[in-house]
Amino acid sequence: MIHIKRIECPEVLDFSNPDSEGSKELQEAIKHFEKDDRNFEFKAYKKGNVKEILETMFNYKCAYCESRISPVTYGDIEHFRPKKAYHSSNDEDLKYPGYYWLAMNWENLLLACDTCNRTYKKNQFPLLDDNNRKKRHDNDIIEDPKLIDPCDEDIDPQDYMYFTKEGIVKYIGEEGSKGDISIHVYGLYNPKLTENRKELAIDIEDKKTLILGYLKRISKLTKASNAEELKEVIESDVKDLEIVYNSLNRINLPTAPYLGMVNNLTADFFTEYGPIIEKLLSRFNQLTDNN
Repeated sequence: MIHIKRIECPEVLDFSNPDSEGSKELQEAIKHFEKDDRNFEFKAYKKGNVKEILETMFNYKCAYCESRISPVTYGDIEHFRPKKAYHSSNDEDLKYPGYYWLAMNWENLLLACDTCNRTYKKNQFPLLDDNNRKKRHDNDIIEDPKLIDPCDEDIDPQDYMYFTKEGIVKYIGEEGSKGDISIHVYGLYNPKLTENRKELAIDIEDKKTLILGYLKRISKLTKASNAEELKEVIESDVKDLEIVYNSLNRINLPTAPYLGMVNNLTADFFTEYGPIIEKLLSRFNQLTDNN
């Protein structure tokens, strides 16, 4: 799970325009929920290019687990604060209404995979103090959620959780912390997801081992008394090093899955060895160009 910067609101949900679909539906919802606590069909958040903008913003990955939204599944427009009904956990009965005034609010919308949204999070929205929950659009209350909003500018998910070399996610801090609750509510611990992360983690560790091996071998060969005779061998090793190094860099691209884990497993490595590798490749490429 990583922080995602929210981009500009789609026109269809622009509250500054009273004629937008979002503005009109908000007024309809407020009027409806003065008399009823359910039975309202929210449509505005599904209109226009809202889904496409969310897909772009999240690089076609789930906001919670960072799995790619597969070509064979559509992914969901997820409401961080549930629109129709809510509860603090799946053990509790649903409470109505939900955050109806946020159903069409751009700041409340995320992109989520079917598993995170429908199997795990569902309508859960626990607060640090449930007595301090905003239950109407005009309540002057500031909530303190127990869940991490990946688009919250004041929160970095990596301050609350980390990943091991086995792909296992763990929370930082005490039991019941924001990281702990988020891991469980979003289902970030689920076995299939953990196995996918584990496969990638193994690949990362293998690449790091290969890179260190190449660096050690190149250093040894270039210091050998017959280094000139070993020129072709050294050049071959440098080329192989570059291939693996570039592959490790691609795993860190914004479009790549599980960047939260990838950052945990590669940040220190790149800090320590990145400058050394870049200098080596630059020198080698200059020599190659001159020849």
